[in-house]
Amino acid sequence: MRRLPPIEIAIVVILAVGIAIGWRIYGTGEFGRFGGAEHAQRAPSALYARLTIRYPKPPIFEESYDMQDVEGISSFQYRIRSYQCAQVTVKAPAGPSYDVSFFFGQLDQDGIWQLTNKAPRPDADAYYTVYVKQLADYKQGERTVTFTDPHYWATTAGRQFQIDLSKQNPSDLLQLQSTRLADPRYQKIVQDFRNFGPPEFRRNVAGAARRARSAVCK
Repeated sequence: MRRLPPIEIAIVVILAVGIAIGWRIYGTGEFGRFGGAEHAQRAPSALYARLTIRYPKPPIFEESYDMQDVEGISSFQYRIRSYQCAQVTVKAPAGPSYDVSFFFGQLDQDGIWQLTNKAPRPDADAYYTVYVKQLADYKQGERTVTFTDPHYWATTAGRQFQIDLSKQNPSDLLQLQSTRLADPRYQKIVQDFRNFGPPEFRRNVAGAARRARSAVCK
């Protein structure tokens, strides 16, 4: 068996070391970036949003808007049920579109994640439940919020007073600082659902509402 000359052995060692160093640099650097991007692309992506409105008095019993986008495939529907035996559903076929993703971005911008439950108002004419869920980058978040009378919370809610007895003198109690409780986000979120969808979908929703309101049990 022929022995390699020292110069050839040195060349082989240098090549082996160079390959190892190159793999560490590019395999975990440039190639690693591509691996991370591929990992992110495989991450599940899903958006869900639903508004349910229940009415304690006729003619309408319940309305619901239900939207979802899973891996870029959107679907959405509106359903209305009356006290008079009628139920009408308006449903858009599932397909690739940006309607739901843009809508979800609008909800986020209008503060959906900051809403909190509100105690029912006396003699409320409707009860609202908003549900949202998002899956992205291997993380998920969801929220369910209940309230009544979004117009009240947006415009005429009362004020909250705080008293710190360690800092206030009795003579200062008539000049307390207050915080206004009105929050327009409740009405904005409801309006976002009401305004959702392409024109044809909204026209069909309006038609479904008219049919449900005029329905008579047989």
